[in-house]
Amino acid sequence: MSFKDAVEFNTFPSSKTHSHEWHKVTCGHATALRMSAIYGANGAGKSNLLKCISLLRAMVGADKLGDLSITDDLYFKLDDNGKTNPSELAIEFYANGQIFYYHIAFTRKEIVSEELILSRKTKDITIFSRENNSIDISAEFLNSMGKTASLEVFIDGINRLLRPDLTALSFLGKYYSKELPIVSEAYYWILSLQVVLPSMSVRELPHLMDIDSEFSKLVNTIVPELKTGITRLQVKKELLNENDIHPNSILAGILSEAKQSPGVPISIPYVKAREISNVVVEDGVAYKKTLVVIHTDSAGKEIEMEIDQESDGTRRLIEYMPLLYAVLKSDKVFIVDEIERSIHPIMIKTLVSKISESKEAKGQIIFTTHESCLLDQSIFRPDEIWFAQKDVNQSTQLYPLSDYNIHKTANIENGYLNGRYGGIPFLSNLTDLKW
Repeated sequence: MSFKDAVEFNTFPSSKTHSHEWHKVTCGHATALRMSAIYGANGAGKSNLLKCISLLRAMVGADKLGDLSITDDLYFKLDDNGKTNPSELAIEFYANGQIFYYHIAFTRKEIVSEELILSRKTKDITIFSRENNSIDISAEFLNSMGKTASLEVFIDGINRLLRPDLTALSFLGKYYSKELPIVSEAYYWILSLQVVLPSMSVRELPHLMDIDSEFSKLVNTIVPELKTGITRLQVKKELLNENDIHPNSILAGILSEAKQSPGVPISIPYVKAREISNVVVEDGVAYKKTLVVIHTDSAGKEIEMEIDQESDGTRRLIEYMPLLYAVLKSDKVFIVDEIERSIHPIMIKTLVSKISESKEAKGQIIFTTHESCLLDQSIFRPDEIWFAQKDVNQSTQLYPLSDYNIHKTANIENGYLNGRYGGIPFLSNLTDLKW
C-alpha cells in the first residue's frame, strides 16, 4: 500500500517517559504499553497500518489466499520494483507467557517465505521456517517425536500436504495442535486480534446486556455521564413463536440459524428503524432481544424510545460499550480505526480517559484518530502517541512523539496543531488561490 520499505510501529516504553506507569505491562523479558494513538493527515497511511494488521489476521485465518481477494493494488505503486517484490508483514507479540515473532512474505497467489520464532532474552529460537513449499520444524517443539526418523517422516508429510496458497501457521496451528501446541498458541493469538473498522457495528449488544449484569451495570453507569439525554439502556426480551413467523421471512431464517447454535446471538439485519436486535435460543426457547433507550421527561417520567431516534454519534457511543468493557476486563488486543468518528470530542475524550485512568484494565487498545483533544499528557504518555507522515518518496513513515524532547507540562495539542511534530496536512497558501 503506502509502505515502500520496512517501517516499524511498536508499543515499547521510552526510557525518557515516566508518567502513567500503570500503562506498562510486563511481557516476559520485555515491557509493552497498553495504549497507542496514531495521528496523521488524510492519506498519510495510518489506516493502512491497521489494514496490514487486519490482512495478516485474515491470511492466518484463511483456508487459501484466494479467499481474501488480494489484489495487485497492495504493492507500493510509486516504485518500479513494487510489482516484482513480494509484500512482507511481521508481528511480535506476547502470548501465554512467551514472546513470538511471526514473519511472512507473500504475493497475491502464494506464500514465498514464512517463519515463527520464539524470542528469548539471550537467543531467539526458530520454531519453524518455510521457503516456498519446503518447511523445516525444530524437533524440540514437537510432541511425541522421540526418534529422528519420526521427525523426518512428519516433516516430509507436512511438505507434501502444505499448499503454496496456505500459511504454515494456519495449517500447523489448526490441524496439528497436539503435535505442535506452541504453534497453535501463536495461531489462535493472531486470530484473537479484534480489528474494529468504521463500517462495523456491534450487533450482539442486547444479548450481552441481558446475560452479563456486570456489563449492563458498566453501560448504565457510563451512558448517563455522556450527557446525551439517555437515562439508561435496557433490553426488551420477547418470546418468539415459530407459528407466528412466515416460513419464508428473514426472521424465519435467523431463527433456524439460532436453533443450530443454542446460546449464540444471531443478529437481525436493519429491517425496522435500524433497531439493534438478536435472536437467541436459550434452554430450548427462542427469544428476540431488542435494545431500547430510556429518557426521562421534565416530570421525572421514563420514556422508552427506539435506537433509531438517537443520533449517529450516540449510536456509535453505545456500540463502543462492549469494546470499553472488553479492554477493561479481557487480556486481548483491540485495533480501532477512526475511533472518534461521529462522536463529539468531549465524549470520545471521556471514553478514552476511562481506559487510561483504569489501573485494572487488562487489554491493549491501538487506534487511529484525527481528534487533537486526545493529545493530552493526562491521558497518554508521549511514547503512546504516534504519527504517520509521507516522506519525499510519498512512502509512509511512522514515529512516536517521544522522539521529541517533550516536557511533562507541555501542551502537545497546541504543538501538534502548529505543526511542531508533523503528521498534519500541508496546504497551499489559500491567499494565493484567492480564497
